[in-house]
Amino acid sequence: MSTTLFLGGLIFDGTNPVREGWAVLAEGGRIRRVAPLAEFDGYAGTRVDTAGCTLMPGLIDCHVHLNMGAQDNVVGLLRDMPAGELTLHTLENAQATLAGGITALRDLGGRDYVEMDVRDAIKAGRYIGPTLRCAGRVVCMTGGHGHWIGIEADGTDAVARAVRLNVKHGADCIKIMATGGVLTPGVDPLAAHFTAEEIASAVRTAHGLGKHTASHAQGAAGIRNAVTAGIDSIEHGFELTDDIIAEMLARGTYLVATLAAARNLLANPERLPAYVREKIQRFGAMHADSFRRYAKAGGKVAMGTDAGTPANRHGENAQELAHMVDLGLPPLEALRAGTSHAADLLDLPDAGRLRDGAAADLLLVEGNPEQDISMAADRSNHRCIWKGGIDVRAVLGALASRPGAPAFAAQPGF
Repeated sequence: MSTTLFLGGLIFDGTNPVREGWAVLAEGGRIRRVAPLAEFDGYAGTRVDTAGCTLMPGLIDCHVHLNMGAQDNVVGLLRDMPAGELTLHTLENAQATLAGGITALRDLGGRDYVEMDVRDAIKAGRYIGPTLRCAGRVVCMTGGHGHWIGIEADGTDAVARAVRLNVKHGADCIKIMATGGVLTPGVDPLAAHFTAEEIASAVRTAHGLGKHTASHAQGAAGIRNAVTAGIDSIEHGFELTDDIIAEMLARGTYLVATLAAARNLLANPERLPAYVREKIQRFGAMHADSFRRYAKAGGKVAMGTDAGTPANRHGENAQELAHMVDLGLPPLEALRAGTSHAADLLDLPDAGRLRDGAAADLLLVEGNPEQDISMAADRSNHRCIWKGGIDVRAVLGALASRPGAPAFAAQPGF
């Protein structure tokens, strides 16, 4: 089995500050050794010169919707798209995401469980794509946010049954809608939907079945309900009060802020339905302020984008790193949020770190991203991407920069 040695440039291992004088040896789709360069004196195998660049783990996005394609009216399109087309659309979006440097992701809500079929096809090696964790159908109250694709449930028993139904269909995790949201007409993002008891029932049921939980939670009352119920991550977090932040820090609750979703909506108001435009203009500044204060307090952050929502394209996910830094998260913490912290949240022990035995999911970027986050955030600075030792661009070819990438064909890897 051939080996490949990466040497000459900088290393970000997902945890420690960027350092020089280290090298990474890969073999059989995995990292065999990460060590000081001197350890590899006399190495005679294949070499990749990384001079002028930083080798780092592939990025991880903890919040995407692969069924959605960033269209203006994602609600109607997702509801009405034929199942076969939806499945192909989902695969294309997954491959576009991989081409943008994202080697693992969590899909937090789709239709008819088709994203799980795509997950399984990628895992079986039929197609190249990122590692997927899938929540299946969102769990919401009757008429709640996402009811147009979700499982509507009221009361603790019904919510527990909805969790079990998702697990029956192969869910890796469970998503609970604790508040209203921006894209569903007729609901207020700040209004609490499920009661604290209902969310606690969902969390207890999911954890009992070995599944992590995430909560769409934008208003303070719903966020508080989810945090005290023991949710693993808060998604969005528009209205984080100081007491909620303190509780999240005490419990170790992750924040997946999805700053890209709000920024892309705010940047394209003319493309939005009136009800979406009104909501995001009300809450955009609140969202940014909440993240800024959470980051300053030292809360646990994992990268997530909500890619697939209007104007929020799959493949541009890495820009979330720059958005987080813009709002006060130090560059090193942003890099951790997109690698090791995200891997921990998604329970991906083989991802998010350059360490012995991990998957060879690698991203080579220009310069030093700890000094200039755009080196990792801007995909034009991505020199190469490997998924399990396979050169992603060699497989996807010219279509790697947009949805519609071709099916996987066996390619030589390391």
